[in-house]
Amino acid sequence: MHNGKIIVARFWTKFGGDIPSRTPVILGIDPEKYETITIYLTKNSPNPNIFEQKGQKVFYITENSELPFFKLPVLLKLASILKKEHVDILHSHKHKAAIYGITAGKLARVPIILAHVHGMGRSRNRRRKILNRLILTKADRILAVGQAVKDDIRKNNPSIKPENVINLGNSIDYDYFASDSSDSAGARKKFGLSKKSFVFAAAGRLSPTKGQQYLIEAFAQVKKQLHDTELIIAGTGELKNELENLSSHLGCRSSVHFLNHVDDMRQFYSAADCFVLSSVAEGLPRSLAEAIASGTLCIGTKAGGIPEILNNGTAGLVVPSKDTDSLAKAMNKAANMSPYEKNALLSAAKKYIKENFIHDTIIKRLEDLYGSLVAEKIDKCRKS
Repeated sequence: MHNGKIIVARFWTKFGGDIPSRTPVILGIDPEKYETITIYLTKNSPNPNIFEQKGQKVFYITENSELPFFKLPVLLKLASILKKEHVDILHSHKHKAAIYGITAGKLARVPIILAHVHGMGRSRNRRRKILNRLILTKADRILAVGQAVKDDIRKNNPSIKPENVINLGNSIDYDYFASDSSDSAGARKKFGLSKKSFVFAAAGRLSPTKGQQYLIEAFAQVKKQLHDTELIIAGTGELKNELENLSSHLGCRSSVHFLNHVDDMRQFYSAADCFVLSSVAEGLPRSLAEAIASGTLCIGTKAGGIPEILNNGTAGLVVPSKDTDSLAKAMNKAANMSPYEKNALLSAAKKYIKENFIHDTIIKRLEDLYGSLVAEKIDKCRKS
């Protein structure tokens, strides 16, 4: 401790610039009780670090943009920082940071070590399973961003005690998206959309995991029945050319708009009538929660944590993954939904998101977890 405060180190693989979904949670931790420092393995961006701007201590182990999976000097430097800063809680995010963090934390005798898992399939190969068994089991707690991720960790890592895996959840700035006053007509004009069209939207990297091929196939079916409809897709990735060719082959290329990176997602959601997440694998996607907070009807697949966000169908429409016909039926249903039915669904959805996926909720859960673990350690020390 320092000045009576618990020292928490948030440890990440790399600094690539500010991430609005993360920053408010870290800055929101009670400053009267906790002092937060931030550590990065590498520095991958010249952009200013908001934590430094807010007066917090920030450390970069190396400024190399690329770092091999394991380097002993890096490990020793990390352990030295943890020891010098008298860190009480080391909170590591993602796989590489967790491996370095747990090992260095043990060397530095950090009292409490946490590993935070942000997605599915983090035990996808033999090497990771071995590392998880040798190292991840040494963490005091493993935090998952959702129930599906928690179940995935438990299922694929039998050596980890089930009670040590906790569903922390994920969060968005609800008020930021809910209070948006973007003009829908203006947003549509910006993205080259017709005022009369029913607009479907999707966002995410263009990769097999996101299942955009099924979305485009479903959209082509919908287009045959609902002529005044368009699809906008935000994101970049290796499948862009393939997806463009698919939409051309299906005869709907002029109605599918690939927008690449979109800076203002509030404006993006404002342009849409229905947001669709057609993924075949997901952790706990914030984009769905953001779209709901923005007042946009949502459709998602039964993949990973998507049903958690959609409350198993009471906060949006849920369909099987990789099922083009079911997705097309849901899209048609959304397009033909009565105003009363749509408003009732959106009202329930927004209430559910506001109660379960906002920053204040995650901050409270984190503070409760930190506090309980500190009390547990103190109790063990007294008994020994």
